Amino acid sequence: MQAIAFYITLPFLYFFSILPLKFLYIISRGFIYPVLYKLVGYRKKVVEQNLKNSFPEKSKEEREHIASDFYKYLADMFVETIKSFTISEESLLEKIKLENTEILIPFFEANKNVVITLGHIGNYELIAKAMPFYLKHKVLVPYHKMSNNYFNNLFFKSRTAFGTVFFPTFDTFTSIKKDYGKAFAVTLANDQSAPPTKSFWTKFLNQDTTFFTGTEKIAQQFDYPVVFAHVTVPQKGHYTMAFELISDQSKSEPEGFIMTKHAELLEKDILAAPKYWLWTHKRWKHKMPAGVEYGFNFSRKS
Repeated sequence: MQAIAFYITLPFLYFFSILPLKFLYIISRGFIYPVLYKLVGYRKKVVEQNLKNSFPEKSKEEREHIASDFYKYLADMFVETIKSFTISEESLLEKIKLENTEILIPFFEANKNVVITLGHIGNYELIAKAMPFYLKHKVLVPYHKMSNNYFNNLFFKSRTAFGTVFFPTFDTFTSIKKDYGKAFAVTLANDQSAPPTKSFWTKFLNQDTTFFTGTEKIAQQFDYPVVFAHVTVPQKGHYTMAFELISDQSKSEPEGFIMTKHAELLEKDILAAPKYWLWTHKRWKHKMPAGVEYGFNFSRKS
């Protein structure tokens, strides 16, 4: 059944992928957006609750406006991802820009691997695909494998087309111990819902929130510098990534410093342009356990 679904869908994917992006945006706003938001209401209750809890100071009308803008962007991101299957190097570099990459050069010249930490803001598929053109470091990105192996292989081929190294999330520690012939930058999008007993707790968007500990755990265990990647959308279909150093002495930082800084910087970017963050995810499905304080959960030391 996986093969049947794949081979039925594949011709349509490539047909739409070769169409001009301007035409795909017409489909996005004229068809996909109204279906997602108004007809199907894809995870609409999740989005509404997330926005209500994150922006209690805003009126219902203001939150509905953010939700509508988010679904418009989600539809745009969907067609951009389809376009990514056949996008040329020239077109990709026209749409994706990386700024102040010089912050990473001293680490590369010292043969030091780095951790790049960020959230799911903007089209992370296109950004990850373009990063090797701008960075001297080898770019490593973990991903969640799809249940359909045929589609998983299709996305893997597209994602790695320009040199980005993708590996399954569960294989992170094995992957960062490999020899890539030069220093690498492992890029971790850390804003998913983490298990309440194996996570870092903090106040984030007005709520008690869990973060996966890998960003700090990896950086401190291997003494990797950590930089935060700010992603902005200067115009439709264009993305800019800019870097900010969190620490170049990870091992010496107090416990929780890196995670706290990551959460602060990510929240700042979300508040600046909320429609570009992925609000459909159930990030607050876990309640803070009794007896647990902000910081790393106690089980981390067990």
